[in-house]
Amino acid sequence: MGSLGAGTLIQASYFIAAALFILGLKRMSSPVTARGGIVWAGVGMVVATLITFLTPGMENYGLMTVAIAIGGILAWVTGRRVAMTDMPQMIAL
Repeated sequence: MGSLGAGTLIQASYFIAAALFILGLKRMSSPVTARGGIVWAGVGMVVATLITFLTPGMENYGLMTVAIAIGGILAWVTGRRVAMTDMPQMIAL
């Protein structure tokens, strides 16, 4: 049995991340399963981010880290300011 190349593993990881995003979006369509959907989509984002950081030849670690920090801070601040009744609109944005 031959070993898988790094490119194949990276592509498979991105496929898994995309599947998690899609399943997460599907689960977000119901109030009963929305929390689980957010978790599934979040796991997909973590997988995609880690694979991007581990991709051979990636050189923009500083820029990616700054972008993640800025996005995280903005999401945290807006999440604290938005009323729970307006949360679906914020998620849509």
